[in-house]
Amino acid sequence: MIYLTDDSIYSILQYLQDDRSTLFKCLLVNRFWCKSTIPLLYANPFVKVTEKSCLITLTLILCFNKAEILQLKKQLGLKQINYINFNKEYKPLFEYPKYLENYNSNIINSIIYRWFVKYCSDLIIFQKIHDDIIPIFLRSVLRQSRNIKQLYISFNLFYKENIKNYNFQNFPLNLTRLNSLSLEFHLKGEIEQEFLRNMSNNYLNSSKLTIRLPKIHRSLFQHDTFDDLINTTTNTLEKLCTIIQMHNKLKIFELWNCNFLLNNILLSLEFQKNSLVHIEFIDADFSNIELKSFNNLYNLKYLKFEQCRGILLNQLEGLDLALFNLKELIFKQNKWDIEVITLMIKYFGASLQRLLLVIETPTSSLIENISIYCPNLNFLKITISLNIELSVIQLFKNLRTRMLSISIFYNIDKLFINLANNIPINISEISIYVYSHNFNNFLKFKEFLENCHNNFEILNLNQIIEIEFLKIVLNYIERSNNNLKVLGMVKLNKELNDEELKLLNRIKAKGVEIVEFSESGC
Repeated sequence: MIYLTDDSIYSILQYLQDDRSTLFKCLLVNRFWCKSTIPLLYANPFVKVTEKSCLITLTLILCFNKAEILQLKKQLGLKQINYINFNKEYKPLFEYPKYLENYNSNIINSIIYRWFVKYCSDLIIFQKIHDDIIPIFLRSVLRQSRNIKQLYISFNLFYKENIKNYNFQNFPLNLTRLNSLSLEFHLKGEIEQEFLRNMSNNYLNSSKLTIRLPKIHRSLFQHDTFDDLINTTTNTLEKLCTIIQMHNKLKIFELWNCNFLLNNILLSLEFQKNSLVHIEFIDADFSNIELKSFNNLYNLKYLKFEQCRGILLNQLEGLDLALFNLKELIFKQNKWDIEVITLMIKYFGASLQRLLLVIETPTSSLIENISIYCPNLNFLKITISLNIELSVIQLFKNLRTRMLSISIFYNIDKLFINLANNIPINISEISIYVYSHNFNNFLKFKEFLENCHNNFEILNLNQIIEIEFLKIVLNYIERSNNNLKVLGMVKLNKELNDEELKLLNRIKAKGVEIVEFSESGC
């Protein structure tokens, strides 16, 4: 072939869609390359907040219509920002916002904010930019977008003076391609409920729904104000329940800061039992909640509780009859008795492949239940914020997982020797992280490697490269007949002396890959 076909060129550009610097060069090849590259570049131009990314603010301004330009000029004049030059007669080559696929209002707001603040020095003006100028961009971008797949909206901006009469019912949001919707509510009035009413008629095809509610503490409100807030919250959550029920094949559901009507939400999730596979609760109150509502979610594979509260042992009655087969279960810093976790593991453990725990102190019954009721466990991560008894460590020898990640803050003096002596041979990948600045990692990791079994394929330790540690690792590799394949350590960019470099190369010559330590585990 003398020339590549158009389809081949487009495939090449798609392959480069994460390489933004190369895509910018592709813009300059010819008109076809430019036309094909622009949709890829502007699908997610707000990857992160940097000085370079903030330059896109001017591009967005050039895509404003006349009314938006006039509104922006008025606000800039009121804030005495009169020296930003943009030519209203200039017509951009493309309608850039229409290619946008990922809209996160928090990131976009930060990018726009950072671009404007360099033109002013008054702190009061800084806040006015956020309150009065950013909403103009919000309305303009949403008006022009046609391809949004992931949408994160914080409703706080819609209550600003400049956009308070925003009408979702009449506004042509084009969300037919939406597959992920995240809504951050502020429960201040009718706007959020209007959005939900409009959504119930138009946009119910997203496979992921995330709801973030504000944290509500009665002590912060007067009696009448608090009652009004509860009424608003109740009305909003009732409409939200309707949205959940009417969704078309909802797969992933996340709920943040829910203190009211959680029982109604759980009942609404039953309407999605044919498709729902992933549920996360963050900072939710389960007091007096009927957990048996979970039983009918027979496709559920992933369940997470983080910073939740209110579950008592008697609320778990009947969960042993649950129809689902969980693959991953996460408990993170929840405020309930450890035996609640222990009993859930008993009920859900048979199918579990991944179990992640962030707890204060593991108990013997917890470790025993993991060993007895989780025969198919592939990955176990335990983060311990207080302490662990040596008698509990001895029970690790019965664990049936292949990968173990353990992070600990305190009570480490005898941890390593006991852990090494009780790690079963079926664990071939281990990650150990110690949160302690007054502790010599080298001596403890040395103690561990000299006493553990020889079958580790992956070792992940928060230890910096140093001569004595590398010698210990090399001895372990030779003792294990080169079973070790991956070694994780911290500060790999450290400048090494000749002896350290020589030892590191000897370890690599044994077939061991050196990687940056990952606290997430093996």
